[in-house]
Amino acid sequence: MIPPPEARRAQGDAAEERACRHLEGAGFTIVERNFRTKGGEIDIVARKGDVLVFVEVRSLGEPGFGTPEESVTPAKRRRIVLAARRYLSKVTPSSWREARFDVIAIEGSGADAVLRHYPAAFDAKGKIL
Repeated sequence: MIPPPEARRAQGDAAEERACRHLEGAGFTIVERNFRTKGGEIDIVARKGDVLVFVEVRSLGEPGFGTPEESVTPAKRRRIVLAARRYLSKVTPSSWREARFDVIAIEGSGADAVLRHYPAAFDAKGKIL
């Protein structure tokens, strides 16, 4: 059974919060959350040194629908890349040296949830690395 929209939004918010805690624990600074532009959204923009990281957070509370990372489809990757390009057009070019696309997958809920972080999961063409 698919949960109602408000429950899905709460699950997504909780997953993004957990992903932020994970990234901060790994030495990243959270620059922005939920950057929205026409045609795309980036869940988290983080920075470590002069590397900008665009993070897609996916979570599944119920088993049986595949893994969260499998839900980052080619179309979704293209929308993330488009949003990242728009984000980069708004920041000073000298403020970053490198950019990459990470995926954080969270499976389950509560204390039993498993977090998997895939650094450089795909490239600017949306190709899985």
